[in-house]
Amino acid sequence: MNQRTNILLVDDEPRNLDVLEGVLESDEYRLVRAANAQETLLALLNEEFAVIVLDIQMPGMSGIELAHLIKQREKTQHIPIIFLTAFYQDEQRMIEGYNVGAVDYLTKPANPKVLRSKVAVFVDLFRKTTALQKTNDALGLEILQRQKAEYALRETNDALEARVEVRTAALRQARDEAERAGRAKDDFLAALSHELRTPLSPVLLIASEAAGNTAFPDEARILFGTIRKNVELEARLIDDLLDLTRIMRGKLALTLKPRDVHTLLEDAIATVRPDIEQKKLSLKLDLATLRRHVAADDVRLQQVFWNILKNAVKFTPEAGTITVVTRYTAKDDAITVAITDTGIGLSADEISRVFDAFSQGDHAIGGRSHRFGGLGLGLTISRSLVEHHDGTLSISSPGRDQGATFTVELPLLSTTADSGNGSAHTSTGTTPPLISSPRNRRVLLVEDHEPTRKTLEALLRRRHFEVSASGSLAEARALAATRGFDLLISDIGLPDGTGFDLMREMKERYDIRGIALSGYGMEEDIAQSQSAGFLVHLVKPIQIQSLDKALADLQQ
Repeated sequence: MNQRTNILLVDDEPRNLDVLEGVLESDEYRLVRAANAQETLLALLNEEFAVIVLDIQMPGMSGIELAHLIKQREKTQHIPIIFLTAFYQDEQRMIEGYNVGAVDYLTKPANPKVLRSKVAVFVDLFRKTTALQKTNDALGLEILQRQKAEYALRETNDALEARVEVRTAALRQARDEAERAGRAKDDFLAALSHELRTPLSPVLLIASEAAGNTAFPDEARILFGTIRKNVELEARLIDDLLDLTRIMRGKLALTLKPRDVHTLLEDAIATVRPDIEQKKLSLKLDLATLRRHVAADDVRLQQVFWNILKNAVKFTPEAGTITVVTRYTAKDDAITVAITDTGIGLSADEISRVFDAFSQGDHAIGGRSHRFGGLGLGLTISRSLVEHHDGTLSISSPGRDQGATFTVELPLLSTTADSGNGSAHTSTGTTPPLISSPRNRRVLLVEDHEPTRKTLEALLRRRHFEVSASGSLAEARALAATRGFDLLISDIGLPDGTGFDLMREMKERYDIRGIALSGYGMEEDIAQSQSAGFLVHLVKPIQIQSLDKALADLQQ
């Protein structure tokens, strides 16, 4: 008799589990019950399942959240999930379920025949996949045996030469496979980044403009600010995953120039200041050192300071204090930046793993990580970025609920670089005014994602631009042939070509300047954009302030 196939039934109501068992009872199935997220994850840890039938509405952790966790784990991410619900019947909730990995969505009470049929399909797929894997394993074993036989024959004829050839071939194959796997992973992460960023663009554009629009009531601006902050956090999580991949593959490229550490700190502080004010935190600055110029990539070093400050804000309760101090370390001819908070602090065990990728503190134990959020990558990336600057990043804490101090130490440039008051600096914390110049105001907007296109069109018109919008290269070419444009704002990935092709064509025919919009933000993507003729490359999701700055720069 064939071994029975495991099916996991998840519902917090025992009677619902009884009904599911009655519907799916079969000699071919082994039905495993779970009443909550903990039992579900434990079952998935210990056994393999062909399909999960999961209730959405559960106390503690919803089915949507549980499905998200399941899909994050490599071992369980391919298990199909059938959602059952008696509450969420609107299209938006269904899309939310599919976005976290659902393969189907049934409303309670589910039709027994339909449920049995859908489960049977996934069970059959699981069995065929398992059988195919066994076949592949057997074939692999047979291939291995043949290779051993051939190797033995070659060794008999000429042992030394055979060993050298086999070893060389094996190394070459391993290298090629590693390179192919690396390219495939990079391509996948880049595509994933694009697909995740694109739907966030219209949300961030609208929210970032509305949050700073004084025509709206304060309450509405606060709500829009919350939306903006969370969309930016989502984008930061995507960036963290890509940064980690670059670091692990040794592909992180830095552009090192003389930079004023105080200027970079001020920029990072300006970015988190709204969060500081929202939590009524006290910010104390003691930027005392006169020696403060280092060889740095300003974007990456500012990212380090932003990550540390963001952590300090996140883990410090309301009315707490954050202190930023800079000092000159004569022994190492270095600048030391210490950022101290009065937050939840860390134990010795937490300190030992705080820079590990995907590490979470003790606050995350028992599924409570949602209190603070994050993937546990920011500090890992920050330490690597500091080390790429030949510096060090360390942490200390007296213990739980006694705050923490992050210390960045960077080697200084020669004293001549610190003479004078440093380079001119323009704050990015303010929003450029609406552009009303009569010059360069005719815009050809090309974007195939309709929500983003309509949002951008409305925002540009509000800024007194004359906008003609299209969703493809063909439409854009037709519009360009009928009237003159001063500026091209184009997505890169279009249904009938690329924005690169369009930019080259428009620049050659009409001498148009361009702004590129893309969900791809790797160094090579930006370089390709510049090579095509775009003057600015904006990575989705786009803040309205970033677009305003790009437009203002092109008006000059």
